[in-house]
Amino acid sequence: MKPSVKSLTRQTLIYGTGNIISRLVTFLLLPILTHALSPQDYGIITLVYVFLGFMNIIYQYGLEPAFFRFSSEDSKDKIRSFSTAFWMILGTSIILSAVIIGFKSQISLILLGDIKYHALFSLTAGILLFDALAKIPFALLRLEERASVFMAVKLLNVVITLTLNIWLVVIREAGIIGVFQSVFFAAVATYIAVLLFTFSSLKISFSKKLAEKFIKFGSPFIPAGLAAIAMEMIDRYLLLHLKDATMVGIYSAGYKLGIFMLLITTAFNYAWLPFFLKAGKTTEASSVFAKIFTYFSVVALFTWITISFFIPEIIRITIGGYSLIGPSFYSAETIVPIILLGYIFQGYYLNFLPGIYFEKKTGLIPIITISGAAINIILNLILIPKYGITGAAIATLIGYAAMAGTTFLMSRRLFYIPYEWKKISVLFLSAIGAYVITILLGPTVIIKLIGILFFCSALFVFRVLSKQEIKQVFSIFKKD
Repeated sequence: MKPSVKSLTRQTLIYGTGNIISRLVTFLLLPILTHALSPQDYGIITLVYVFLGFMNIIYQYGLEPAFFRFSSEDSKDKIRSFSTAFWMILGTSIILSAVIIGFKSQISLILLGDIKYHALFSLTAGILLFDALAKIPFALLRLEERASVFMAVKLLNVVITLTLNIWLVVIREAGIIGVFQSVFFAAVATYIAVLLFTFSSLKISFSKKLAEKFIKFGSPFIPAGLAAIAMEMIDRYLLLHLKDATMVGIYSAGYKLGIFMLLITTAFNYAWLPFFLKAGKTTEASSVFAKIFTYFSVVALFTWITISFFIPEIIRITIGGYSLIGPSFYSAETIVPIILLGYIFQGYYLNFLPGIYFEKKTGLIPIITISGAAINIILNLILIPKYGITGAAIATLIGYAAMAGTTFLMSRRLFYIPYEWKKISVLFLSAIGAYVITILLGPTVIIKLIGILFFCSALFVFRVLSKQEIKQVFSIFKKD
């Protein structure tokens, strides 16, 4: 394992820990909310989160990747870049939040079919404001590789969100409104904390020239981001209109269980973007990127078979009278393997991005994501009426696979990376083989463990990983 790969692995694990801590709140809230609320109420919460997801893209309008791109180019002037990006997002976020508050009743009626939920959108306006303001300070922490600070602030967010949800939703029985009050106060506290750690870099200065560069580079990420959110979340609204809010709640619970793979892809992305931008467009870097793709595939496919095998047992584990999800949500387990596989292809999409970034062809990203979203939406309309939540999950999987494939084809022309396709093929065949063997022999715990052992053995039998590489993995926290 080359030193640069060690660095990426170390950063990925640190960010992974921070990301696990951050996402842990979603995971820990799952038993709380699915026991305290009905599937219908949980469905309403999910639909508001979909709105948050879409609006987050609008609020950020590609500033984070633009900040990374130009700060990496001009490392001596990070303060100027940071200050410009911060003041840009402050001004636009205040305007957008004011608009949401002004039209909260209309938004509630259009999105949720009832004006009675209008108070939720006042809270979402505040959540969006403080989340957006924290984005650039968090990006600065990543750029400076201050992963420990990043992780600590994420932990603060988890503690506050979880504590307030228990207090407001479980003890005070505040219901849906209590969920979003908790998120709002956590967003405020998180913003204050991350700003304190980066405040020394913030100056009363603004570069119009740099702002224009940010907008030019980042603007393609708006349609791309909206398309990405549409592919991941639009199925909730389609389920609402083609089925009902109860189906949305069950599907969302199953989707949340995909957190096991989402943690991997998100942690990887946090470390991957600054890593490959710093590595640059060199022949040596391309060989490193290829090896990283193989390692990512090993981790992702091992996680896929393990979680897919044991998800029935996992969701039924009971602690203090609470299972991971409420009994009325158990049917969600059927979509988990599909969702996990979809996230693997999302990770592949991220792996294939270097060429597009190096050549500043970010205009290709909207084409890729919009195409994937279009495929996803069309398949949702076809599959949901007949197959319900399973159809929605399959549509998501195919959409992500289409994005990954399209990104690969476009990026390889811009920057060639010698991916180890023979090893990748062995990995997929071994994972599928383990899955099929387990299904055919009967999904007992022993058979499932044998299936996992089969996959792990294939890694060495077919020389996907060497013993030396495994040893080097355990040296990632040693100095390079």
